[in-house]
Amino acid sequence: MNDDPLEALGSDPELARLSQRMRDELRSEAEEYEALAAKDLARGRHLSDAVLLHCHRGDVVEVTTSSATFVGRIAYCAGDLACLLTETAEVDVCISVVLSLRVLERAHRGGWGPSAGPASFKARLFEHEAGGGSVTIGTRLLDGEIEGRIAAVAVDHLVVEVGGPESRYLALTGVEYLRRPRS
Repeated sequence: MNDDPLEALGSDPELARLSQRMRDELRSEAEEYEALAAKDLARGRHLSDAVLLHCHRGDVVEVTTSSATFVGRIAYCAGDLACLLTETAEVDVCISVVLSLRVLERAHRGGWGPSAGPASFKARLFEHEAGGGSVTIGTRLLDGEIEGRIAAVAVDHLVVEVGGPESRYLALTGVEYLRRPRS
């Protein structure tokens, strides 16, 4: 049994052309609605949604902040945190300061699924404080990077031991990323 009611009209060539034209118009209209729905969906997304998408895919991305650009794969993300694996380093980036995210290479397989980890960039800073290792900190407020050990994550700033008795106090709002060599 034929499901197309227009086909049941017979084999008249004029009716067949009309039937095809109507199918084409319906298909075109459906494609327009799909495009509008996709655009509406895109308008409701946040940058963190794009980061999550590319984390799951395993794409090679370029992440640019006001002070640095990194190329690698996003290994983990949550809240305002993106953990990027580059060829030489592990970089924790605060998503709220990312100026640009660009896909350089689409992955055909791989990527990372949901995993346990810190819920935010600040939570990741606490992990670095507890770990006690040396990190390189990039900020948008100072020229260059700061190397040292995070001594304390305070309410609105970091205390960073930079060697000897000297400490630096960095406003959290200015911290863009932390980088450490890949192990």
